[in-house]
Amino acid sequence: MADQPPRRWAAANDDVLLEIVRRIPCGIDRRNMGRACHSWRVALAKLEPPAPSPPLPWLLLPRADGPPTFSCVLSGCRSHRFFIPPGAVQRARYFGSYDGGWLFLAIGGQGQAQRHLLLRHNPFRLLVLPNVTHFPDMVYPPVLGVVKRDHQISIVAATLSCKPTEEGCIVAGIIDFAHSPGRAVRQIALWRMGDQVVLPPYWEQVPNQPMIEAVPVDLIHHDGAFHFLIRLEHIIVCEEPPEFQEEAVHLVPVYMYFQPRGGDNGDETVLARYLVESRKKLLMVVRYSSGRQHLPTSAFRVFQMKKFNNGEEDEPLNNGGFQYYWSELDKLEGRMLFVGRGCSRSYEAGDSYPAGMEGVYFLDDRSFAEAAMAFGEGANKLPYRCSDNGKWSGAPADSRVDRCFPSRGPSIYSPPVWLLP
Repeated sequence: MADQPPRRWAAANDDVLLEIVRRIPCGIDRRNMGRACHSWRVALAKLEPPAPSPPLPWLLLPRADGPPTFSCVLSGCRSHRFFIPPGAVQRARYFGSYDGGWLFLAIGGQGQAQRHLLLRHNPFRLLVLPNVTHFPDMVYPPVLGVVKRDHQISIVAATLSCKPTEEGCIVAGIIDFAHSPGRAVRQIALWRMGDQVVLPPYWEQVPNQPMIEAVPVDLIHHDGAFHFLIRLEHIIVCEEPPEFQEEAVHLVPVYMYFQPRGGDNGDETVLARYLVESRKKLLMVVRYSSGRQHLPTSAFRVFQMKKFNNGEEDEPLNNGGFQYYWSELDKLEGRMLFVGRGCSRSYEAGDSYPAGMEGVYFLDDRSFAEAAMAFGEGANKLPYRCSDNGKWSGAPADSRVDRCFPSRGPSIYSPPVWLLP
């Protein structure tokens, strides 16, 4: 008997197509499936498959030449086509993102003045951010007093109090600038959307509070206030709205002191610390490498902020009159944590997502520890590293790092960044 001709996929019946589309969690992949051929497009239009999984952040990966690529976790970390407006933004330095597809970016750098922008791709919108700070300089001899002048800045992380198009939006950032020749300074900054200059912060003095001089390592807008994490794992909170005066921004800080935690392995190096809101609680995610700092990520630990004297079962002995402590989570309990400076987000793995999505998703942000804008003789900088991206499983019995995103070499213009849905 003659062999039957092979069945053409274009003639697949509705039940087969419905079963296929049910197994595709990414909405873009489903749309592309409908474009494969006319018969599929007609069939899918009349079917009623379950809704795709809610969107998750995309990883923007710079390339040496051409525009960046965008990798989708729901599509197996494969890259999607993505429109980037023509021009210099294709070679911008990305330093954060905000919900709704907004990207923080800077054009210029490598010893040149930078232009800071906030970009939304669809529908297209471009907002201008400040490029200078009006900061006092001490001049000599001291009798000449204090001189205030504009300094070029480099914003290295930022977040917002609300949507950038809403009235009254406040921007909080971590900025670098050359306070004096050969000396770069990193500090907290707040400004209003639309301001052209970052005014220096004037912190209301609180006795015996040295924390304000500490270097910030991350920031978040949580529970109606900006929170700044410092390297010693304490937090500065701006609970009261900032008061923008003519020469400065008046801030009333609340200092949250945490009891030093233990348990770090002496053979591990802390690469980064992030703040992320999850289930209305504030978490700190600590990132480690097994050795020196230039080695890739090897593990994470996740902690929840807790207050002493609240009757918590895991409350430790208070060894120094501290207000708060970091309580380690033994399990992620269905969380998907996407970590990045100023743009960390938490999602629930049970919300219509495929099995096995729980974990900590991370990107290569090692350049945060270096000055984002070279000053003076340091203008020739090494490229941004873009290879330390992936997912940490977080499973107690199988804690491992999966290099699930496309491999990528160094970039001369930007580190990777999340694009938030």
